[in-house]
Amino acid sequence: MIRFHDISARDRELIQRYTLNGTGRNCDLSFANLISWRFLYDTQFAIVDDFLVFRFYTGRHLAYMAPIAKPVIQADGTYRLPEDSSCPATVIRQMRDDAIAMGHPFLLIGCSGSMTDCLEEIMPDTFTVRPERDYFDYIYLREKLATLSGKHLQSKRNHCNKFRALYPDYEYRPLTKSLIPECLRLEEKWRQLTKQDADEEEDAELSEELRAMTRAFVNWDYLDSLGGCLFVDGNLVAFTFGCPITHDTFDVCVEKADTRYEGAFSVINQEFARHLPEQYVYVNREEDLGAEGLRKAKLSYKPAILLEKYSIMEKKPLSLFEDVHRIKAETEQLYAATFDDAEAFRNLYFSKVFTDERNIVCQIDNHVVGALQAIPYPLRQGREEVNAAYIYAVAVDRNYRRQHVGSSLMRQAHHTLYYRDTVFAVLIPAEPWLFDWYATMGYTQVVDAIASPEDVVSMSFADFDRWQRQQPCAVLQTAASFATAQEALRVCHETGSPAAPAMLRVINAHKALQSYAALHPDETLDLRVYNDKDIALNNTYFHIAAGQCRQTDRPLPDARSLTISELALFLFHAYHPVMTLMMN
Repeated sequence: MIRFHDISARDRELIQRYTLNGTGRNCDLSFANLISWRFLYDTQFAIVDDFLVFRFYTGRHLAYMAPIAKPVIQADGTYRLPEDSSCPATVIRQMRDDAIAMGHPFLLIGCSGSMTDCLEEIMPDTFTVRPERDYFDYIYLREKLATLSGKHLQSKRNHCNKFRALYPDYEYRPLTKSLIPECLRLEEKWRQLTKQDADEEEDAELSEELRAMTRAFVNWDYLDSLGGCLFVDGNLVAFTFGCPITHDTFDVCVEKADTRYEGAFSVINQEFARHLPEQYVYVNREEDLGAEGLRKAKLSYKPAILLEKYSIMEKKPLSLFEDVHRIKAETEQLYAATFDDAEAFRNLYFSKVFTDERNIVCQIDNHVVGALQAIPYPLRQGREEVNAAYIYAVAVDRNYRRQHVGSSLMRQAHHTLYYRDTVFAVLIPAEPWLFDWYATMGYTQVVDAIASPEDVVSMSFADFDRWQRQQPCAVLQTAASFATAQEALRVCHETGSPAAPAMLRVINAHKALQSYAALHPDETLDLRVYNDKDIALNNTYFHIAAGQCRQTDRPLPDARSLTISELALFLFHAYHPVMTLMMN
């Protein structure tokens, strides 16, 4: 498997060594976009045979960008792509194998036409290629944006002239760190006006845009960004900023203006182009995302290049990735080779508990080499009840151990559970050394597996339910899971489940804190969650007040900072979760 790494600000020099010297003008490759949108896409990178590879999630699906060749330094100190910089078959096959190992059909997004030709040559008749018009990039000549020369841009010149006539004393200033608070205030004003006409989906997109912008501002010193601001009578009325993609192409990431100042958008666009260094021949103003008005506006500036981008996916993923009978059989074989459970118990587990939906696997060479099951249970904390999952039977083929299969499997499980609206995951480590291993993935010892009642084998579910609900905080058995647990005890000739130390991880920080807020309606506090390496959406700020939790990426200066492990300790400091009859 490819060893991917989370992108951080300190990776800029390494990543831009590839991107700035490349030929790809795709806006997704600007370092500001890579960093500021990581919270949404969980973007990671790796170097594979001297090619830069990005892996990320689009919704629930794992995807990759086209690999970028490593430029070669020339005698004059400049860099140039090697003569044959097309992606070799070995890199594509490693990426494809990585996708399969992570449980997904191979998907490439944002690819150029040359990449589609390359893939067809490497793996003929394997992929479906689809143009994604909503994600085509609009690329303009910087000089044209700066001068607005020509008859076809007359209307743009008129807008600019009207603004300058109305506000002759306007001022353009470079966007510096000291101006960021004013930019955020203007953005908030713009957002409130825009939200009035936005539906729920559009409102979510606006919130995501704000998070990305705030992250760019937080990392301003590390992003190699340039920006500009427009002032009228000392008031900020427009701002913009971006980041280089290549040495000759600059990406405009954000542009906002107070719409009460007619022509402000046109002037900030022109002024920024005028002040950009002349080395940037092209300006990428990104996609229109299918918005009709935005598409019309971007086309009206007459792009020099409409950069076509394609999605490329396996033609027949079902036969490769969803052969459920083979996957179940191989998972059961792996289970038998890893654990010492009696055959009768194993048969019961795979007939009554195991389901294809609960099974998360890692496949290499079309063979299951790692598997675990995520079994859903409710978790009750006081009067609040949320979705939890019990992580069970984490197994890796002994021939593939120490190859990051286990950690990749857990990452896949956490990401899957997040999108299933799971709030917490619990597990019982099988060996003492596993406590440290699970701790590296965000788990902490804040939960215990407790012994069940002595007469549990003959107990009715109604009696057991009354017993388990006496616990202040517990992972609850349902009637169906309780019946299966009783049968397992009888199969194993046991009278009850033993006590054991266990671990818990927060899967969805926002929903976990919303539950906490509901339990503490009189509490007001700010929290910052950081260092969740598997679920980037958790890494943000939260404001708790009046029984509600509000998520924001805007820094809260007095926020208490917690890692994802420390968050679990915080949430349960007044409750100690317990569980029993967990098939361990």
